[in-house]
Amino acid sequence: MSDHALVRIETTSGDLRRALTGLADLMHEAGADFHPGLRIVETDGQLSAWADGDDPWLMRIPHSTLVPVEGVTWADEPPLRVVAIPEHLTPLQVEVLEACTAVMAAAGTWDRFRTTHPRATITDPDAISLIRSLHPPFSPATSAAAMLRTRTIKLALQGTEPTSYLMPMLDLVNHHSSAGAYPHEDGFLGIGTWRAEPHGECFVSYGSTRDVLGIALAYGYVDTSITRANALPGEYAMPGGGILRLQRSSHPDITQEHGILTVVGAAFDAADPRAELQSLIQPIERHLRDDGAPAMQARHQARVLTQRIRSSDELRLNRALAKLTDKYGCDLVRRSIRLQLQHLG
Repeated sequence: MSDHALVRIETTSGDLRRALTGLADLMHEAGADFHPGLRIVETDGQLSAWADGDDPWLMRIPHSTLVPVEGVTWADEPPLRVVAIPEHLTPLQVEVLEACTAVMAAAGTWDRFRTTHPRATITDPDAISLIRSLHPPFSPATSAAAMLRTRTIKLALQGTEPTSYLMPMLDLVNHHSSAGAYPHEDGFLGIGTWRAEPHGECFVSYGSTRDVLGIALAYGYVDTSITRANALPGEYAMPGGGILRLQRSSHPDITQEHGILTVVGAAFDAADPRAELQSLIQPIERHLRDDGAPAMQARHQARVLTQRIRSSDELRLNRALAKLTDKYGCDLVRRSIRLQLQHLG
């Protein structure tokens, strides 16, 4: 344990303590604000953030300390290290990049990614194809760059195009589906002091529209706080003609063109029936009414089609469970699918 002047660091690793202390000092000198009771706790290489008290902010870091990762080149083999730094980074961003790299290296972040994350451990072509049928963005990867994508945030700052940034210190805070997002204002990006229970760990939301399977395949763990199950990708014939096309994404959208109703991010939610109503039933009902169906008929047909989608998703997920056996290294994916099935109800 280390009672650092800014952050209390709880770890048995001297290398990790020194790396976290160096990063906290650098961020403070650059203008970052930390909760007066902030504790960074290490458990088997996993880091988490804790703080008692009612201070509304856990951490706030200035935009100047965010590091754009585009153009940064990492070593192909461990240990984790930067081998090329783009010229557009400021001296402060270079210092932050090196400090963040030191923390991740001391915590064994890349080693853990390479040995536990589904993108790194699932290599069988049939298993990969099956997982992609459920979640098309899935792709195998073992590189440091792939690991770092789990620790970045995409922002459009000062009118620029959305860019992926390393967010020093903030990336130590874990996800909970009920927590708040990352507010950024007045030149700062921050995290509030949201806890699932009094005096417990502090959390942030990586995105309220992510489901269990999406979190598992993106971040490599099963999140039991999530009750949402996003509809699987697929196409369904609409009553009276036309096609309903469902796509998985953390950015919901609805479009209608040439007889095709495309719904992105449709969801079922065991804890919130409004999710199903708003993301599936109502868009289908509006489409049918626009095509001339009477209101009562459109509502009934929308509910019937939604139930058909639910049943289809249950069948596909159960088939995936039967095929994704332990020999493929799919235990984490299997556990996320079982939880997803519970949320489909």
